[in-house]
Amino acid sequence: MTDPVRGHTRRRSESGSLAIELAMLAPSILLIFALIFVYGRAAQVNGTLESGTRDAARSVTLARSYDEARDRARAVLLDAMKDAPQSCQNSLHVAVGLPYEAGRPITVDADCTYDISDLGLPGAPGTLTARSSFTSMLDPYRGLQ
Repeated sequence: MTDPVRGHTRRRSESGSLAIELAMLAPSILLIFALIFVYGRAAQVNGTLESGTRDAARSVTLARSYDEARDRARAVLLDAMKDAPQSCQNSLHVAVGLPYEAGRPITVDADCTYDISDLGLPGAPGTLTARSSFTSMLDPYRGLQ
C-alpha cells in the first residue's frame, strides 16, 4: 500500500516471524545433533573394540596354552573397553580361533552390544552391535603346551 501523504510504500509488520521460523527449524536441528551423538558413540565403541581386539590378538601370541590365550584375550579386551559404555562391557563376547599351534595364524573375534536408547533419538534402534576381528601369527619356534 502506498501512503498518500508521503508517497512511500508501507511495510507489513514482521513481528513473530522469527519465532515461527525457529519453531519450524528447531526439530531438524535437534535431530541433526542427536544423529551426531549416535555416530560419535558408534565410532568410539567401534574404535575401542578394534584397538582392543588387535591388542588381544598380539597378547594371545605370548600364551603357552589355548586356555591361557583365551583368558589373556578376555582380560586385554576388558581392560581396553573400560571407557566403553557399561552395556558393551557386560555383553562382551571374545573368541580365540583354533588350532592353537606354533607357526599358525590365530584369530581373535570380539563383539558387544551397546545401548543408544539413552540418547533419545526417535525411531532409532535401542541397541547397536560392534564386531571386530584380528589375526596374528604364532611364533613357529615357540614352545606350546
